[in-house]
Amino acid sequence: MRLSALFPMACAIVAFVLSMLCLFAGHKPGFMEEYHIVTLNTSTLGHNLIPTTTTSSGSTPTATSIGSFFSSIAHNISSTIEGDLDGIIGDVADKLAKELGIKQWYSLHLMDMCEGTYAPNATEKGASLNVSTCSNQTAMYHFDISKQLNQELEVGPLKINLSDIDWPSDIQSGLNDLNVALDATFVLYAIGIAAAGCAILASLVAVFLHGSRLISFGNWGLASLSFFALLIASIIVTVVQSKATHIINKYGNEIGVYAYKGGKYLTLTWVAVALMFLATMAWVVEFCVGRRNKTREYTEKPQRTRWGKPRASDEAAFRRAGV
Repeated sequence: MRLSALFPMACAIVAFVLSMLCLFAGHKPGFMEEYHIVTLNTSTLGHNLIPTTTTSSGSTPTATSIGSFFSSIAHNISSTIEGDLDGIIGDVADKLAKELGIKQWYSLHLMDMCEGTYAPNATEKGASLNVSTCSNQTAMYHFDISKQLNQELEVGPLKINLSDIDWPSDIQSGLNDLNVALDATFVLYAIGIAAAGCAILASLVAVFLHGSRLISFGNWGLASLSFFALLIASIIVTVVQSKATHIINKYGNEIGVYAYKGGKYLTLTWVAVALMFLATMAWVVEFCVGRRNKTREYTEKPQRTRWGKPRASDEAAFRRAGV
């Protein structure tokens, strides 16, 4: 048995599992929700447009930029808290999202989007994510947060749309450009996973075929393919995270939308890359060791005449060696 082949096989197995998790994280409510690519906090969406001006007698606030739509919500919220509404905390944020008819957060996964609320509230440090629903799992999923929010606003209590809360069109325009990169990421993950799976099977063969350099070379090729596919996919995801959060925070912070990178997802994908790199290097070592052993066997093999007998020089060497 070729026990040295067990190490790269183990690396390929773990990388295969981690890559599958990167692909299917969040595919149903509650399944690895914290392993998202990007998450949007919309618990304070539109808070800057809520009228805060009151009369000296403390009467109902006067509506500002979106008119009568927010008159009722301003009255309800102002009865809950006192002071400046720009300092929304605790359950006030919960009530704001509920009044608008939207969820408090939306998370992007590679093949779908999930949404839900924070527990115990949106401003609690380390608040957990309560998942309400996830979209249908789709290969090459496109993250259209503007469409999702607009649909929920239109059926919400206030019956408004994104234009009423001054939603910047630049947010979705920027995300649309990144969707193309995510399409490529899906394809690369599929290639990396398939190559890793084949590498596992080929490694199993190598365990029982000792000294076969062809098997080592084939395993190296599969491991290399998986490594480079996962490497490029991980680079793309890292760039997409950075650009998506920058775009959303740049245009959305003023209206109460905040974006955060999925650190756990990055850890998952880069660990898979590291493991396939180790598997690739292990097969390089296996190939080089096998080649050296073959060379040693060839040089140590005595030369024979055309009749199959050792040459005279070889016989003299044997006699000197006492053979």
